[in-house]
Amino acid sequence: MTKRAYGKEDKQVRRGDILASARRLFASGSGELPAVADIAVAAGLAKGTVYLYFATKEAIFAALIVEGWKGVLDEVDAVFRSDCSRPEKLASFLKRTVAYMATNRELLRLDALGHGVVERNLEPQTLRSFKSALTQRLLESGAVMEAAMELPPGRGVQLLMRTYALTRGLWQSLSAEQERPSGIPGVFQHMNFSQELTEALVEYWRGALADSPSSVSQ
Repeated sequence: MTKRAYGKEDKQVRRGDILASARRLFASGSGELPAVADIAVAAGLAKGTVYLYFATKEAIFAALIVEGWKGVLDEVDAVFRSDCSRPEKLASFLKRTVAYMATNRELLRLDALGHGVVERNLEPQTLRSFKSALTQRLLESGAVMEAAMELPPGRGVQLLMRTYALTRGLWQSLSAEQERPSGIPGVFQHMNFSQELTEALVEYWRGALADSPSSVSQ
């Protein structure tokens, strides 16, 4: 019998266990969202207990998407709040972003399901909370970047959004090509995601900050 969580801390731990179990199942699966029943078993909980924390399986994975991108933005904040020079901050930001993506591939796989699968099946209130959490965290990191790089208001968020779009698009393009049946040629089949992302981000940021006192080096 599952022991009931009463205190706030206990509930946070249990919520974390559910998310961790869902993440592991998704990372080891074929790309589809695991069922709530499977998540419950992996977390050592009753299925009904999971529903006390999340109304649907999509709500679980929306929380994982938010958690994952907050991890990326934590890296952003750490870099741009450091005492390094602006060129050093940019180089470190790009390096740490690529490294995070390389070690959190399940986030990119899950993000690819975001609109078509996860968001479409969220309750309106949960969807608003999901979007609000991402937007608020993005605005916070954008402001940190603007202060560190002496950028005009709104420019940091714009740069981060375009970095996200480039990362997501490149991932989807390369992963789609790599999933082609053997014997069918593809343009991107032999490209390395981390290498391509590094070069793409360096080229983008170099152009985006061409008129800035900061410079980008690879």
